[in-house]
Amino acid sequence: MRCVLLRRLSFRFFTTVLFLGFVVSATARNHVVTIIGGDTHFRGSLAEGACVVSSESRDMHVDMGQYRNNEFTSVGSESPLHIPFVVHLLDCNPELVNRIGISFYGMTDPKEPDAFLVTSGDGSPVGVSGDAGFSGLGLVISDAQGNAIVPNMPPHLTTHVDGRDISISFTARYRATSREVYPGSLRSDVDFRLVYP
Repeated sequence: MRCVLLRRLSFRFFTTVLFLGFVVSATARNHVVTIIGGDTHFRGSLAEGACVVSSESRDMHVDMGQYRNNEFTSVGSESPLHIPFVVHLLDCNPELVNRIGISFYGMTDPKEPDAFLVTSGDGSPVGVSGDAGFSGLGLVISDAQGNAIVPNMPPHLTTHVDGRDISISFTARYRATSREVYPGSLRSDVDFRLVYP
């Protein structure tokens, strides 16, 4: 009897030890250790819009005039007229920003990335030489000092915000990007963005 009791105790003890070992093993396996690695601080600011684009500047249509194709004698020759246009900004807040710039974005001419794409005709897909939509011209935009604006890049010149309303002047002209230019109605779509440096 004593032998049977000892076996039961021994079996229970062995079962209990085995069960506790399994629980401890499972708990240790699922335990996650976390060690503090450092602090991260994020800072930013939220500002009111420093200026509002006037309604006439939001959707400008600049009449570039009419030219003859023989005025563009070689690659790089430009139209004689520099057509002025102005971006009007209203309700500027000099307390929020003291300088503002304007950058221009759009498709560039495949042969000259420093000029915006000019399509001929209905603005259909543009080929590289004489295909449908190809004009052989690029559009160059310059600031008030005559510096050419680099397409799709931040502005290199900014304007001081000294009042509520600001007018920033630019000019546009055509430049031959091909040995041949093709007649037709010309179109170039360019967006502008306000930049607060």
